[in-house]
Amino acid sequence: MSELFDEAAQPAGPPPRGGSRRSRALIITAVVIVLGFLGLSTFAGLYTDRLWYQAGGYGGVFSTLFWTKAVLFLVFGLLMATVVGLNIYLAYRFRPFFRPSSTEQNGLDRYRDAVTPIRTWLLVGISVVLGAFAGSSAIGEWRNYLLWRNGVPFDQKDVWFHKDIGFYVFDLPWLHYLVDFAMAALVIAIIAAAVTHYLYGGIRLQTPRDRFSGAAQAQLSVLLG
Repeated sequence: MSELFDEAAQPAGPPPRGGSRRSRALIITAVVIVLGFLGLSTFAGLYTDRLWYQAGGYGGVFSTLFWTKAVLFLVFGLLMATVVGLNIYLAYRFRPFFRPSSTEQNGLDRYRDAVTPIRTWLLVGISVVLGAFAGSSAIGEWRNYLLWRNGVPFDQKDVWFHKDIGFYVFDLPWLHYLVDFAMAALVIAIIAAAVTHYLYGGIRLQTPRDRFSGAAQAQLSVLLG
């Protein structure tokens, strides 16, 4: 698998191949278990729905339901994985190469030594797992999505905001979910970026000044708005 990160942070000595292989195997196993659990639970629900709709002669309804859930899973799963993965990558890519010596940084050295050889696998694993959870959550919003997609006006407006009643019935629940998803992705991206910056010295909590590198300050400022 090709490296997503640059090679500048490779340790000077020979890499710990055995430990690196075990770590990669552990990451792959964890990802497979999570994806397998989510896949089985989703498949069980879809299979039950398929039998129920076919028994009632509504195979076309099941087809619409299936493709709606599939699209929601892929779109929101990819969005979450991309947002989180990109922010972790940027935090690592613009890490400081020279860190002031301190007890804090010396204590983090062993964690950096453990993470750096498997950084690509760790990035992919975290992104895939979070994307899978986000996609699975989006599947549960299929009703709100279809209501928004097929909503019609009521031709009657409310007295306070002068919006068609159909907006509150068809549009608002889906818009609420979009806002909630965006906030969740933003919070997770901030946490992931902050942890990566801290691990690689971009955030130094125990130094009296310059606690944030320029890259860390810029990235977190953009995310925090």
